[in-house]
Amino acid sequence: MMLKCAVWMAGIACLLGNMTARAQAYDELSPLNLRVSYQKTTNLIFPYAVTSVDRGSRDILVQKAKGVRNILQVKAGKEYFSETNLSVVTEDGRFYSFVVQYDSFPAVLNLQFGKKLDTDIYGGPIHLSNDSLNAAELHRTAELVRISNRHQWRTTDEKYSMRLRLNAIYIRNDLFYFQVSLKNSSTINYYPDQIKFFIRDKKVARRTAHQEKIIQPKLILGPNAVITANSETAIVFALPKFTIPDKKHLYLYVTEKDGGRHLKIRIKNRQLIKAQPI
Repeated sequence: MMLKCAVWMAGIACLLGNMTARAQAYDELSPLNLRVSYQKTTNLIFPYAVTSVDRGSRDILVQKAKGVRNILQVKAGKEYFSETNLSVVTEDGRFYSFVVQYDSFPAVLNLQFGKKLDTDIYGGPIHLSNDSLNAAELHRTAELVRISNRHQWRTTDEKYSMRLRLNAIYIRNDLFYFQVSLKNSSTINYYPDQIKFFIRDKKVARRTAHQEKIIQPKLILGPNAVITANSETAIVFALPKFTIPDKKHLYLYVTEKDGGRHLKIRIKNRQLIKAQPI
Protein backbone atom coordinates (compact mmCIF):
# COMPACT_ATOMS: atom_id res chain seq x y z
CA MET A 1 0.00 0.00 0.00
CA MET A 2 2.80 2.39 0.91
CA LEU A 3 4.56 1.51 -2.36
CA LYS A 4 1.42 2.21 -4.43
CA CYS A 5 0.95 5.54 -2.67
CA ALA A 6 4.54 6.53 -3.35
CA VAL A 7 4.21 5.62 -7.03
CA TRP A 8 0.91 7.57 -7.24
CA MET A 9 2.49 10.66 -5.62
CA ALA A 10 5.49 10.45 -7.93
CA GLY A 11 3.17 10.34 -10.92
CA ILE A 12 1.29 13.41 -9.72
CA ALA A 13 4.57 15.27 -9.13
CA CYS A 14 5.78 14.36 -12.65
CA LEU A 15 2.50 15.52 -14.19
CA LEU A 16 2.62 18.83 -12.31
CA GLY A 17 6.26 19.26 -13.31
CA ASN A 18 5.40 18.76 -16.98
CA MET A 19 2.52 21.23 -16.72
CA THR A 20 4.81 23.80 -15.11
CA ALA A 21 7.45 23.30 -17.79
CA ARG A 22 4.83 23.72 -20.50
CA ALA A 23 3.45 26.83 -18.80
CA GLN A 24 6.93 28.36 -18.84
CA ALA A 25 7.54 27.49 -22.50
CA TYR A 26 5.96 30.71 -23.80
CA ASP A 27 5.68 34.40 -22.94
CA GLU A 28 2.29 36.03 -22.83
CA LEU A 29 1.91 39.10 -25.06
CA SER A 30 -0.89 41.22 -23.67
CA PRO A 31 -3.01 42.86 -26.38
CA LEU A 32 -3.35 46.62 -26.60
CA ASN A 33 -6.75 48.26 -26.24
CA LEU A 34 -7.98 49.97 -29.39
CA ARG A 35 -11.17 52.02 -29.57
CA VAL A 36 -12.63 52.88 -32.96
CA SER A 37 -15.59 54.89 -34.21
CA TYR A 38 -18.05 54.66 -37.07
CA GLN A 39 -17.60 58.33 -37.97
CA LYS A 40 -13.81 58.69 -37.48
CA THR A 41 -10.71 56.86 -38.72
CA THR A 42 -8.02 55.61 -36.34
CA ASN A 43 -4.46 55.46 -37.72
CA LEU A 44 -1.92 52.88 -36.55
CA ILE A 45 1.60 53.98 -37.50
CA PHE A 46 4.16 51.17 -37.40
CA PRO A 47 7.95 51.50 -37.67
CA TYR A 48 8.08 49.06 -40.60
CA ALA A 49 5.85 48.02 -43.47
CA VAL A 50 2.79 45.94 -42.65
CA THR A 51 2.96 42.47 -44.21
CA SER A 52 -0.07 40.72 -42.68
CA VAL A 53 -3.39 41.78 -41.11
CA ASP A 54 -6.12 39.64 -39.56
CA ARG A 55 -9.35 41.07 -38.12
CA GLY A 56 -11.45 39.02 -35.78
CA SER A 57 -14.70 40.33 -37.20
CA ARG A 58 -16.03 41.96 -40.35
CA ASP A 59 -17.52 44.62 -38.11
CA ILE A 60 -14.23 46.52 -38.29
CA LEU A 61 -12.78 47.93 -41.52
CA VAL A 62 -9.01 47.90 -42.04
CA GLN A 63 -6.92 49.21 -44.93
CA LYS A 64 -3.41 50.49 -45.63
CA ALA A 65 -3.13 54.25 -46.05
CA LYS A 66 -2.84 55.18 -49.71
CA GLY A 67 0.74 55.42 -50.93
CA VAL A 68 2.41 54.08 -47.77
CA ARG A 69 3.07 50.62 -46.35
CA ASN A 70 3.41 51.21 -42.63
CA ILE A 71 0.11 52.91 -41.74
CA LEU A 72 -3.12 51.03 -41.10
CA GLN A 73 -6.45 52.85 -41.03
CA VAL A 74 -9.14 51.29 -38.84
CA LYS A 75 -12.77 52.23 -38.32
CA ALA A 76 -16.04 50.58 -37.34
CA GLY A 77 -18.08 48.88 -40.06
CA LYS A 78 -21.18 49.34 -37.95
CA GLU A 79 -22.07 51.10 -34.72
CA TYR A 80 -21.87 49.38 -31.34
CA PHE A 81 -20.28 46.16 -32.62
CA SER A 82 -19.25 43.43 -30.16
CA GLU A 83 -15.68 43.39 -28.89
CA THR A 84 -13.26 41.78 -31.35
CA ASN A 85 -9.54 41.65 -32.05
CA LEU A 86 -6.96 42.70 -34.65
CA SER A 87 -3.58 41.06 -35.39
CA VAL A 88 -0.79 42.75 -37.36
CA VAL A 89 2.62 41.50 -38.54
CA THR A 90 5.28 43.95 -39.75
CA GLU A 91 8.27 43.53 -42.02
CA ASP A 92 10.82 43.59 -39.17
CA GLY A 93 9.32 40.46 -37.63
CA ARG A 94 7.04 41.94 -34.98
CA PHE A 95 3.55 40.78 -34.05
CA TYR A 96 1.04 43.31 -32.71
CA SER A 97 -2.21 42.29 -31.00
CA PHE A 98 -5.20 44.54 -30.29
CA VAL A 99 -8.53 44.17 -28.52
CA VAL A 100 -10.92 46.38 -30.50
CA GLN A 101 -13.96 48.04 -28.91
CA TYR A 102 -16.51 50.49 -30.22
CA ASP A 103 -16.38 54.09 -29.01
CA SER A 104 -18.41 56.90 -30.59
CA PHE A 105 -15.84 59.47 -29.42
CA PRO A 106 -12.40 57.81 -29.12
CA ALA A 107 -9.91 59.93 -27.17
CA VAL A 108 -6.97 58.86 -29.39
CA LEU A 109 -7.08 58.68 -33.17
CA ASN A 110 -3.39 58.21 -34.00
CA LEU A 111 -1.10 55.61 -32.42
CA GLN A 112 2.58 55.49 -33.34
CA PHE A 113 4.81 52.61 -32.33
CA GLY A 114 8.47 53.33 -31.60
CA LYS A 115 11.47 52.44 -33.74
CA LYS A 116 14.74 52.57 -31.83
CA LEU A 117 17.90 50.64 -32.54
CA ASP A 118 18.86 48.06 -29.91
CA THR A 119 15.81 48.78 -27.75
CA ASP A 120 12.60 46.92 -27.08
CA ILE A 121 9.43 47.97 -28.82
CA TYR A 122 5.95 46.61 -28.38
CA GLY A 123 5.31 43.55 -30.49
CA GLY A 124 6.28 39.91 -30.20
CA PRO A 125 9.05 38.44 -32.38
CA ILE A 126 8.05 35.81 -34.95
CA HIS A 127 9.85 33.46 -37.32
CA LEU A 128 10.22 35.01 -40.74
CA SER A 129 10.77 33.70 -44.25
CA ASN A 130 14.14 34.40 -45.86
CA ASP A 131 12.66 37.30 -47.87
CA SER A 132 11.26 38.93 -44.73
CA LEU A 133 14.51 38.40 -42.85
CA ASN A 134 16.36 40.10 -45.70
CA ALA A 135 13.91 43.01 -45.59
CA ALA A 136 14.32 43.45 -41.83
CA GLU A 137 18.11 43.34 -42.14
CA LEU A 138 17.91 45.84 -45.01
CA HIS A 139 16.02 48.31 -42.81
CA ARG A 140 18.41 47.89 -39.89
CA THR A 141 21.49 48.42 -42.06
CA ALA A 142 19.95 51.48 -43.72
CA GLU A 143 19.22 52.95 -40.27
CA LEU A 144 22.87 52.50 -39.28
CA VAL A 145 24.04 54.16 -42.50
CA ARG A 146 21.63 57.05 -42.03
CA ILE A 147 22.97 57.98 -38.57
CA SER A 148 26.62 57.48 -39.53
CA ASN A 149 28.75 60.64 -39.54
CA ARG A 150 31.72 59.14 -41.41
CA HIS A 151 31.57 61.32 -44.50
CA GLN A 152 33.73 59.81 -47.21
CA TRP A 153 32.84 62.02 -50.17
CA ARG A 154 31.69 65.57 -50.85
CA THR A 155 30.21 65.17 -54.32
CA THR A 156 27.80 68.11 -54.49
CA ASP A 157 25.36 69.99 -56.67
CA GLU A 158 23.95 73.33 -55.48
CA LYS A 159 21.24 75.40 -57.07
CA TYR A 160 18.78 78.05 -55.84
CA SER A 161 19.64 77.54 -52.15
CA MET A 162 19.28 73.75 -52.48
CA ARG A 163 22.19 71.35 -52.04
CA LEU A 164 22.42 67.67 -52.96
CA ARG A 165 25.48 65.91 -51.58
CA LEU A 166 26.81 62.34 -51.61
CA ASN A 167 28.39 61.76 -48.20
CA ALA A 168 29.38 58.09 -48.24
CA ILE A 169 28.90 54.73 -49.92
CA TYR A 170 28.72 51.52 -47.88
CA ILE A 171 28.39 47.91 -48.92
CA ARG A 172 26.94 44.85 -47.20
CA ASN A 173 25.73 41.53 -48.60
CA ASP A 174 26.05 42.68 -52.22
CA LEU A 175 24.05 45.85 -51.60
CA PHE A 176 25.31 49.41 -51.89
CA TYR A 177 24.04 51.93 -49.34
CA PHE A 178 24.34 55.55 -50.52
CA GLN A 179 24.11 58.15 -47.76
CA VAL A 180 22.92 61.38 -49.34
CA SER A 181 21.98 64.71 -47.78
CA LEU A 182 19.50 67.28 -49.06
CA LYS A 183 19.85 70.77 -47.62
CA ASN A 184 17.25 73.48 -48.12
CA SER A 185 18.68 76.91 -47.25
CA SER A 186 15.74 78.77 -48.71
CA THR A 187 12.48 79.90 -47.11
CA ILE A 188 10.46 77.72 -49.52
CA ASN A 189 9.68 74.07 -48.83
CA TYR A 190 11.14 71.60 -51.33
CA TYR A 191 8.91 68.78 -52.57
CA PRO A 192 10.88 66.06 -54.40
CA ASP A 193 9.07 64.74 -57.45
CA GLN A 194 11.42 62.22 -59.03
CA ILE A 195 14.51 60.63 -57.54
CA LYS A 196 16.43 58.23 -59.75
CA PHE A 197 19.81 56.60 -60.28
CA PHE A 198 20.82 55.96 -63.88
CA ILE A 199 23.90 55.09 -65.95
CA ARG A 200 24.49 57.09 -69.12
CA ASP A 201 27.22 57.38 -71.76
CA LYS A 202 29.84 60.04 -71.03
CA LYS A 203 29.35 61.65 -74.42
CA VAL A 204 26.28 61.39 -76.60
CA ALA A 205 26.12 62.72 -80.15
CA ARG A 206 23.53 65.41 -80.73
CA ARG A 207 21.41 63.25 -83.02
CA THR A 208 21.79 60.11 -80.94
CA ALA A 209 19.17 59.17 -78.40
CA HIS A 210 20.31 59.00 -74.79
CA GLN A 211 20.89 55.44 -73.64
CA GLU A 212 20.00 55.31 -69.95
CA LYS A 213 19.95 52.34 -67.61
CA ILE A 214 17.75 53.01 -64.59
CA ILE A 215 18.83 51.37 -61.33
CA GLN A 216 15.89 50.82 -59.00
CA PRO A 217 16.65 51.13 -55.26
CA LYS A 218 15.68 48.22 -53.03
CA LEU A 219 14.91 50.73 -50.30
CA ILE A 220 14.73 54.50 -49.79
CA LEU A 221 14.97 55.52 -46.14
CA GLY A 222 14.25 59.10 -45.21
CA PRO A 223 11.65 61.80 -45.70
CA ASN A 224 10.53 61.81 -49.33
CA ALA A 225 7.49 64.07 -49.01
CA VAL A 226 9.04 67.44 -48.20
CA ILE A 227 12.35 69.06 -47.23
CA THR A 228 11.15 71.95 -45.13
CA ALA A 229 12.60 75.45 -45.39
CA ASN A 230 15.97 75.98 -43.68
CA SER A 231 16.50 72.30 -42.91
CA GLU A 232 18.77 69.42 -43.87
CA THR A 233 17.98 65.73 -43.98
CA ALA A 234 19.83 62.48 -44.65
CA ILE A 235 18.46 59.92 -47.10
CA VAL A 236 19.75 56.39 -47.64
CA PHE A 237 19.35 54.51 -50.91
CA ALA A 238 20.00 50.76 -50.99
CA LEU A 239 20.93 49.54 -54.48
CA PRO A 240 21.99 46.12 -55.78
CA LYS A 241 25.76 45.80 -56.28
CA PHE A 242 27.07 46.94 -59.67
CA THR A 243 30.01 48.69 -61.33
CA ILE A 244 30.05 51.32 -64.07
CA PRO A 245 31.16 50.24 -67.56
CA ASP A 246 33.87 52.18 -69.38
CA LYS A 247 32.83 55.43 -71.03
CA LYS A 248 29.73 55.69 -68.86
CA HIS A 249 28.75 57.67 -65.75
CA LEU A 250 26.39 57.06 -62.84
CA TYR A 251 24.07 59.93 -61.93
CA LEU A 252 21.68 60.66 -59.08
CA TYR A 253 18.95 63.01 -60.26
CA VAL A 254 16.41 64.77 -58.03
CA THR A 255 13.64 66.93 -59.47
CA GLU A 256 11.33 69.36 -57.70
CA LYS A 257 7.58 68.94 -57.96
CA ASP A 258 6.01 71.98 -59.65
CA GLY A 259 9.38 73.73 -59.56
CA GLY A 260 12.72 74.12 -61.28
CA ARG A 261 15.25 73.38 -58.54
CA HIS A 262 16.48 70.15 -60.12
CA LEU A 263 19.72 68.66 -58.79
CA LYS A 264 22.12 66.12 -60.27
CA ILE A 265 25.42 64.61 -59.08
CA ARG A 266 27.80 62.32 -60.94
CA ILE A 267 29.21 59.31 -59.10
CA LYS A 268 32.43 57.76 -60.35
CA ASN A 269 33.41 54.12 -60.55
CA ARG A 270 36.30 54.63 -58.12
CA GLN A 271 33.82 55.83 -55.51
CA LEU A 272 31.92 52.57 -55.83
CA ILE A 273 35.12 50.53 -55.62
CA LYS A 274 36.01 52.30 -52.35
CA ALA A 275 32.66 51.56 -50.72
CA GLN A 276 33.07 51.01 -46.98
CA PRO A 277 31.93 47.71 -45.43
CA ILE A 278 29.31 48.02 -42.72
